[in-house]
Amino acid sequence: MRLLPVLVLALALGVRAQGIDRDSLLTDAPAVPEKGTLRVSGGATATQNSDNGATQAGSSSISGSIGWTPVKNLHVDVGAYAQVGAQGPAARVRYQFLSQDWAGLDLAGGLRFKTVGFHPDKGELEMLIAAGRKFGQFELVLNGVFGVETGGESGKDIELKGFAGYRFNEAIRAGIDSRLQSEVQDEAHPAQTPTGRDYDLTAGPAVSWMLTRTIQVQALLGVAQPKKTNVTTPVGVVSASFDF
Repeated sequence: MRLLPVLVLALALGVRAQGIDRDSLLTDAPAVPEKGTLRVSGGATATQNSDNGATQAGSSSISGSIGWTPVKNLHVDVGAYAQVGAQGPAARVRYQFLSQDWAGLDLAGGLRFKTVGFHPDKGELEMLIAAGRKFGQFELVLNGVFGVETGGESGKDIELKGFAGYRFNEAIRAGIDSRLQSEVQDEAHPAQTPTGRDYDLTAGPAVSWMLTRTIQVQALLGVAQPKKTNVTTPVGVVSASFDF
């Protein structure tokens, strides 16, 4: 019987989560890397052209970023941000407010500036809230994003992102990753006739593999419904990240 408390303690320590500090392919992480971590990431996105080039539904793009955690709980990164049909330079800063280790939940807030927003020809400032938790082998991450066009424009949009997955072991994780972006205000073009859908959706099954403790590769094969179009097209996304 004396072993029972020891076994209970060992089980509790075994399932106590480390922070979910790595972005999935579509969803921002709710925790940040350890202090001093330098993370270099790169990826590529490809979609099938299903309308003979009439819209930006068929495209490919390459993105990448360099991130650093200069002090505990604070992470900054710069690079290129890509969505279906558009890409451009971006900068992001995140601060982790809560950790599952002591609060039962990973929670971070942040800001991202993109030169390409919901409208490809306009920049955007995004405000981000990311929350996540591990339930044993299961992981759940949710993002809420509110974006405002820069340059004196009044356009606004919201994004909902989410990842739900299962970790088979310390190296391999698989699940569903998704991102939905919708415009909520566009007073800059009130006279234009709406063309296509007013949202942008990408979703599909994704897998992550930690090759080593510091090297991660990810892949997603799903579907995309690009904004301002009426098409649904296959999409593939791959990425790799390295910690130093």
